[in-house]
Amino acid sequence: MNERTERNRELLTRAFAGLEQGDPGAFLSLFGEDIEWRVMGSSHWSKTIRGLAAVERDLVGPLLARLEGPYRNIPELILADGDHVVVLARGDAQTVEGKRYDNDYCFVFRLADGRIVEVREYMDTKLADAALGS
Repeated sequence: MNERTERNRELLTRAFAGLEQGDPGAFLSLFGEDIEWRVMGSSHWSKTIRGLAAVERDLVGPLLARLEGPYRNIPELILADGDHVVVLARGDAQTVEGKRYDNDYCFVFRLADGRIVEVREYMDTKLADAALGS
């Protein structure tokens, strides 16, 4: 593998190690100022958000506000090729109403200079709407 591939795999591996423990710090610190996050599908949570401030305000903030306690995201497989890293993961969380929110995810990240600049998030959007609401 080339150096860029291994560096990007390691960045996401460390970030998801934190998420597995309920600590989003290493993950959030990877976001580039010009990040574009696309939640695929056709639910309330499906959208394209551009820019770090908008991702924090319109995606991360509303998600964390709906959850009780830490949000854990447990990686099952991490694949990397150059600037792209794919992570299969499963969530482990509970909503403020006490509902379980244990979604399955496939994230496709694109990195540039060690920063996440693009995310495509695939998940069970029907579960997201049912557990998290609109």
